Amino acid sequence: MVMKKINFYSEDFKDQAVKAYSLSNESLKAVAQRLGISRFTLQDWVYHRGKSSKRKKMSILAASNSLVLEKEDLSPSELKALVLQLEKDLSLEKMRSESLSKMIEIAEREFKISIRKKSGAKQSLK
Repeated sequence: MVMKKINFYSEDFKDQAVKAYSLSNESLKAVAQRLGISRFTLQDWVYHRGKSSKRKKMSILAASNSLVLEKEDLSPSELKALVLQLEKDLSLEKMRSESLSKMIEIAEREFKISIRKKSGAKQSLK
């Protein structure tokens, strides 16, 4: 029978590990290796601790969408991380938009049907 060593980490260490991952541009695996913990352990901590931090990020994102940022106690490194995350999200959305547009073009060509709404087209009265 193989005995597995069980490590116990303090809550402070867990919080610091999650913060280190969320503020860095490194992968989950790289941060876990740097901290000497399992990737799956860090992934679990990020998932469980991220639930409350997601609300904070969403409020920041909602505020930034309306161009009114509430005063937050964000350090320059946290702001930089937020900007990097927003730039990443923007590039992913641009790729998604281009992919969907290309799919519509292919569908229109292959199935010979008009999918996109034509400007000035009348709406049906259903």
